[in-house]
Amino acid sequence: MKRLIALLSLVGICALTGKCWHIAKDGFNLSRTYTSLPKDSSRPLDQSVSALLEQPYTYLGRGHQCYAFGSEDGRYVIKLPRYDRYRLSFFLRACPFSAIRPYREMIRTDIEKRQKVLLESFRLAFEELKEETALLYLHLHKTDHFQHPLVMKDRVGRTNRLDPNQTAFILQEKKPIMMASFQDRLQAGDRKGAEEILDAFLDVVSVRFQKGIYNKDPSFLRNFGWDKGKGIQIDIGSFYRKPDQSFQEAREKSFQETIAHVRNWLSEVDKEMLYTFDQKTERIKASWAASDCTYPK
Repeated sequence: MKRLIALLSLVGICALTGKCWHIAKDGFNLSRTYTSLPKDSSRPLDQSVSALLEQPYTYLGRGHQCYAFGSEDGRYVIKLPRYDRYRLSFFLRACPFSAIRPYREMIRTDIEKRQKVLLESFRLAFEELKEETALLYLHLHKTDHFQHPLVMKDRVGRTNRLDPNQTAFILQEKKPIMMASFQDRLQAGDRKGAEEILDAFLDVVSVRFQKGIYNKDPSFLRNFGWDKGKGIQIDIGSFYRKPDQSFQEAREKSFQETIAHVRNWLSEVDKEMLYTFDQKTERIKASWAASDCTYPK
């Protein structure tokens, strides 16, 4: 009996230690970012981009789609897609029973669909919203351009060296969070400055509206940055189009979905600023009456 208790205690201690280690690392593990990249050597490499990758990057945090690492100089972010979210679980891969096969294939199809949506969002961001998302480089194919490894320090201080030619990553400028800047100005009594941030927000999302692009996660609270009077959409993993919609319908619905989040937040934070925001959005909608209602070429 004593041996059983000792064994169970040892198992419990090991499990607890593993869980604590997982929490300490914020769940990050290089294996979660591994995937087999398709080959593509056709895109020439901008040497300025290569130079930015030579400095070490330190773990910042994780979102639904990516792990984020900040550069040593504080100006850039590398995001590693979380490809583990698009793999079958070990149980489904290992289970030999034929009865589970239809369920496994259903899950596999869903995973492949979600990954395709994510990669399409990255493509839309880089090809159509590059300036609005402060993107510098998108690496989703196997290459042979890079001569230096990516040096990535995780949350517990361990240094990892990755071959950038074999690694999917996104390089983006680092920007202060828009909501924090907005709140700082409100608290300082700088209502004009706060209003300028709302203008910057509407300017950057208006570009997306004018291209009929939706955003599944349009949160003003965490997904937008603000720097030098300009708004930036930080999250690039939620863009999509609805091909069965007209441009006018897509533009209007995308607009309403995005501003609804901001309106709800402003209604709790500052009702006077909400009134100002509503006036600005009405002027934007009024301007559409005289604009072209077809998708841009």
